[in-house]
Parts: sequence; structure tokens; C-alpha cells
Amino acid sequence: MKPIVKSSATLFRLFGIDIKLHFSWWFIFVLLAWSLSGSYFPQILPNLNPYLYWGMGIAAALLLFLSVILHELSHSLVARAKKIKVESITLFFFGGVAGISDEDLKPGEELQMALAGPLFSLLLGGVFYALTVLNGNLILTTITRYLSQLNFTLAIFNLIPGFPLDGGRAFRAILFWHYKDLRKATYIASLGGKFLAGMLFFLGILGMFSGLGNGLWFILLGGFLYFLAGMSYEQVVVKQVLSAIPVSARVVSKSLVLPAEMRFSDFVKKHSSSEQDAFLVKGKNFWGILDSNNTEPLSASQQEKISVGQVAIPLSTIKTLMLDDTAYTAFKYFQEYNVGLLPVMEKGKIKGIVKRTAVMHHLRWGMKFGIR
Repeated sequence: MKPIVKSSATLFRLFGIDIKLHFSWWFIFVLLAWSLSGSYFPQILPNLNPYLYWGMGIAAALLLFLSVILHELSHSLVARAKKIKVESITLFFFGGVAGISDEDLKPGEELQMALAGPLFSLLLGGVFYALTVLNGNLILTTITRYLSQLNFTLAIFNLIPGFPLDGGRAFRAILFWHYKDLRKATYIASLGGKFLAGMLFFLGILGMFSGLGNGLWFILLGGFLYFLAGMSYEQVVVKQVLSAIPVSARVVSKSLVLPAEMRFSDFVKKHSSSEQDAFLVKGKNFWGILDSNNTEPLSASQQEKISVGQVAIPLSTIKTLMLDDTAYTAFKYFQEYNVGLLPVMEKGKIKGIVKRTAVMHHLRWGMKFGIR
């Protein structure tokens, strides 16, 4: 249940928003550039230099992903106008995702944000079409015509009412307004997304066997949309279950505190047989977290030389919980930092800790039996 935007690197900031690149982007970029240079552009403009085809393919692929950034940026700027927090935009396998906080997203706000992307893609398609008509260079005309067609296609495809496409988000907003139940609205909209994914997968298989082309793209896109539709509904369920659990009432407990100067070898001897994996570490002007599950293997000689304070994650580098937070906030932090516990703070002091196992226990029981 890890976020899809993990394993990404920040490229730059635009309007105060981090633009990130997920590792899966490179696969699609290379595949797209290869497809354009080896098949599409040679059919449109035959008998050109192969290096020129590769230059056209790379340029078109880069401009297409720039179009995706602008598409996602339009969502983000509408969100900003609605005073909704936007953390980042990430380019990944088959598109992009805007890291928009939807803690209290209203149906009208989601509808406007969802439609902003396709409308901007239509505008961008019109710009590239105008460049196609006005430009006299045959090579540039071929590239801008391709980008015009792709942006129009992106806009129309995204308007299909299948979650998590923009059209699916707009559909969910309407269902949410009607039913007043986000979970039910997301479930129905995600079914539309899964149906669309199944259709794309079927068309991809048909294309692969009939030799009509584009079969591989449809298969990959269908599989990816099916995964996203299921994950998006799952995230809504997780949020509903855990948001009802206050940190102060349910998941705060005491924790064993290790002295930062303790040798790691002594820590292993003392706690290797216990069931506890994560510990608070305290030193002079220092608090940290030591999670044995995330600690790199150390040789016996290294364990003798290193203290637990040197291995611990400083609290100053991670987010901590407050008493008025919910278990859903804790869940998000656990996903982000991958630690076994988080401290609960009040007026700058540690009041207790939240264990990851406790949050996951409540989540499993809540999802299975409806307990909150």
C-alpha cells in the first residue's frame, strides 16, 4: 500500500511546487522515443537520416512529457486558488500525478480541479495545431502535428468517467455530491476505471495478435489503470477507517528509551530476544529512533565500535505526531519514513509513542469488521 510516487527524484520547483521524476518514467521515455524514431516519423517522412529520426523522437517525447507537466500544473494551480495544499507533481509511468492534499476536498472543488487538466490539454493541442499550420519547416511541422494530436487525445481520454482519470474524478465528485458518501462514490467511479482498463487490455491483446500496432501500449496502460483504480479506492477506505481513530485515545503507549551512548553490540545482546523492533534513543540534546528492521547489517567489529545514537534516525529529520492527530496521519508518516514507531509531542515534549503495528492492527480490523 505504498504511495506510487516513491522512488522519485526532484528535478526543479515551479510556482513553489516540486517537479519530480519517478524511475518508471525512463522506461516509457526510452520506449516512446524508440517507437517514434523507428516507426512513426519514418512513415511520415521517409528517407531521412536515422540520427535525425532519433532527434525528432527524443524532442517529441520531451515535449509530450512537458505537456503532461503543464496538464498536472493546471490541476495544481486550481487547487492553490482553492487554498488546497499542493506538495509536488511527479512524472511517472504513463503520465503524471499532482500531490494534492484531499483531506477535506469538497465535490465542487474536485470537479473544478479535475476538469482543469483536460481543458488545458485542449488549449495546448490548439497551440500546437496553430504552430503546425503557421510553421514552414517540414520537420517541426511533423513534430507539432504529433503533439497536437496527442494533447487532443490526452484531453478526450482523460474525460472518460473512469477513476482515477480526470473524468473519473469529475464523476466521483458528482456521485459524492449526490450520495454524500466518498467511499461509495469512489467505489462506483473506480469500477468505471477498472472497466476501461479491461477494455484497453482486451484491445491490446487484439492488437498484438492482429498486427494492428499499439497493442503493447494498450496492455501496459490498461494494466496500470487497473492498478491505480484499485489502489485509489483502497486509499479512501484506509483514510475513512483511520481518520476516526484519535492518536490520544487509541494508539499512544510508552516505549523503552535507549541511551544514545550504548554500544550497538550491547543493544543486540540485550534486545535480540525481545519482540520489540523499534526504540526511542535519547542523548545529550538528541532524540532519535532506532528501528532494527531498517538498520543496515553490521559486522561484530562494527557493532563494538558504533553506538546506537550513531545508527538512530534523528527526530529533527522526520515529522512527529501531535495529540490531536489521527491514526491516518500516523499511517502516512509511517509510509513516508518506514519506521516502527513515532513519538507523540505536546508542548515540545514527548508524551508517548505510536507503534506502527498498532495502527496496522486497527486498519485490518476496521477494514474487515467495520470496527473504529
